[in-house]
Amino acid sequence: MILRNTFIRLIPTLALVGGTLHACTSPDDGTTAPGAGVRSLRPQLEAFADGAQTAQGEESVDRLDAYLFEQGRLSARFEGLTAAGDGFALQLGQLSGRLYLVANAGAEAIGTPEEGLSEQEWLARSILSGDGAQPRHLTGTIELGSLPSGTTTLPVSLRRGYARFDLRILVAGEAAIERLLFTSAAREAYLFPGEQVATPAGAPTGEVEVRPDRPFTVSTPAVALLHEQASPELTLRVEALIDGKPCTFEKSLPAEIRRNTVYTVTLRRDIVDADVELTVEPWRDGGSTELEPDLDALPTVDLERSEIPDEVTVSEQRTEVTFPYYRSEMVLAVDCNDELELLPLAGYPLTVEPLANNGGSEGMNRFRIRKALYAPGMPADRVELRFHRKGLGNDYPEDCIVLHLEANPTAIEGPFAFSSPGYSYDFGRYVDNELGRFALAPGKELIAEFDGDEDPWVRIIPDAEEPAFTRVVAGWRPNDPKADGREQSVRLVIRNAADHSQREEYTVVRRNWGLPVTWFHGVWWCKYNSRGRSREFADQILPSTDPAALAGKSLFNYLATCSPEEYYELWCWAYQGDSGIGQRVVDKEGVLVMDGFTNTNTAHINRLPADALSPDGYELPSLEEFNRMFDATDYIWMMWTGSHQLRNPWEGHATVRRTQQRRNDLTVGSVAVKDLLSVALTSPDFPDLEGVTWYGPGAQWNADGIKHSGHYNNMLFSVHAPDGGGWYITGGMGNLYMTKNAAGYNDTRLLRFKKSPVEFTY
Repeated sequence: MILRNTFIRLIPTLALVGGTLHACTSPDDGTTAPGAGVRSLRPQLEAFADGAQTAQGEESVDRLDAYLFEQGRLSARFEGLTAAGDGFALQLGQLSGRLYLVANAGAEAIGTPEEGLSEQEWLARSILSGDGAQPRHLTGTIELGSLPSGTTTLPVSLRRGYARFDLRILVAGEAAIERLLFTSAAREAYLFPGEQVATPAGAPTGEVEVRPDRPFTVSTPAVALLHEQASPELTLRVEALIDGKPCTFEKSLPAEIRRNTVYTVTLRRDIVDADVELTVEPWRDGGSTELEPDLDALPTVDLERSEIPDEVTVSEQRTEVTFPYYRSEMVLAVDCNDELELLPLAGYPLTVEPLANNGGSEGMNRFRIRKALYAPGMPADRVELRFHRKGLGNDYPEDCIVLHLEANPTAIEGPFAFSSPGYSYDFGRYVDNELGRFALAPGKELIAEFDGDEDPWVRIIPDAEEPAFTRVVAGWRPNDPKADGREQSVRLVIRNAADHSQREEYTVVRRNWGLPVTWFHGVWWCKYNSRGRSREFADQILPSTDPAALAGKSLFNYLATCSPEEYYELWCWAYQGDSGIGQRVVDKEGVLVMDGFTNTNTAHINRLPADALSPDGYELPSLEEFNRMFDATDYIWMMWTGSHQLRNPWEGHATVRRTQQRRNDLTVGSVAVKDLLSVALTSPDFPDLEGVTWYGPGAQWNADGIKHSGHYNNMLFSVHAPDGGGWYITGGMGNLYMTKNAAGYNDTRLLRFKKSPVEFTY
């Protein structure tokens, strides 16, 4: 051990932006004023005296106030300062007097000082916390008169006005701390530090309880905050389970609890059958000297006693170890005069465990390190493996071995994010086409592997435009009976191309959903109208539940033979606007209407994005795709069986056959529904294909419902046509024909989707 002079360490300059102290990333020369008389206030957070690390959330600032004293009197208050840029805007004239900053303490805690208050009275002011509350206030001071006259950026160091309590668990066996209770804790303290630690006369005291949602099982910083206080009665009670047995420990705390100081509550048991010991030790609070480890005997790697594989390297100074990106393991022996205890390490794909000391220095300070695979996209990292010297009250940053974790040489683009331990990415929905791209390292290859009962739904395809990349592409299977929402997975394997060694396995998962489809003139049309929530696969008819396919029939034939109830469940649906919520045909006082009809729609279905209402992987067909069956050289009489010729044949196929049929046995409520039409459109050039069958209720555009010209067959089709356009069946039963008509915003429409373009089917 050596003694050396103490100095106050400040962490890098911190700016309060959005309520939190953040590290500055660019210098400020202090020459640019944001406005006349406006200064930029740049607070920075002072470090703990002996270099203890700032705990998560400790920099958080809910409120910042400033108080200006000139000639010993309060001359101005600046309360609730607002963030501006990377600091705070402060309307301040000439640079004179002393500016005090107070963070996280409003009027309810410190009151509202009146102008003219003396500086002595201000420095004697106290801060009060509610019963059981923990303080978080910060304070700082700027001597404005000492700054150059042209200064526009005002730096100030904020110091914590409270003491912090960290928890360290060094127990052989299992320990879980369920409750910490501080008794006789002062609820009031002086706002600013004095020459001596003191508690205001008559300050109330009470209990401060810490009861975590889950018991503490590992060392944890900042479990409690207390006011600075002189309180000989202050005690700590700890309730824990040690190897499943309830235990209670009580400890008197130091008579003086100092602000900006970390106190460590340590629960220790070196071997399983030993007694458990509770200690509370403060970090040094910034006196003239401090006790620290001998910096000439810092921990280094003991090469003789370590077990180092070929792929792991040690620096010449033996203070740093470099691991490759792939899985590796080593035994690290640390050369140190003292016995070392490993401090907790979290947030990295590493496991470090001490090895049993078999006696003597040969078995001391040996640790097994297992490093998991670093996946593509995970950046290289630098980790400090920190130690505590047994017998010392404090931990020191210098007592560490630095671990360098190399990045994976393969680059990745797309949504994939693989991390240990599972290295899996789940889209959580149906997805197809390009899932992502890999830029493989030299000598590597990427393959797709499937379990024995899984379909080959992913292909690995070279990128024709950027040869450095390899594409991962997902496909689609028409009418897949297994497309019922099940998880569908693939293993993406990166390996050495020469000998297939150094396998890296990454799992990609999607939900295998699908809708029954039929092919017509280059389009995979959905077989059925949408129903229920149009965006949800779960509301639709799936290939596994396709009633026509299960009956061994075409949809056209099924509609002729199914029960009236089954027919109604298919026929009754239509949609308005952009809600995607289906409306059903219902009887309203003898009139058939859509049950959710409204005349206040502001969204026109045809003008929405093609996939706005569809499940993933599907979309509304375009007007041009509808034209491949409806845009004829003459009238298309939908009430007759026959054929028509397309104005613009699709790839030379011009003839479309129509077959029509009617149902007369459907009753909705009290209304008997007659002459319900269904029409099958097929191509004679593709005789083996089912084609597309149309059915559904007539459109509703006002309170008169869906009956027009004495029937219910004036169907209006949803078409993706952003510039206008659409198709509609108009006329009476004696002259039903197709016409181009986009109709209005309020008209209800049938929704029939198509499969979106996909690179391959499997």
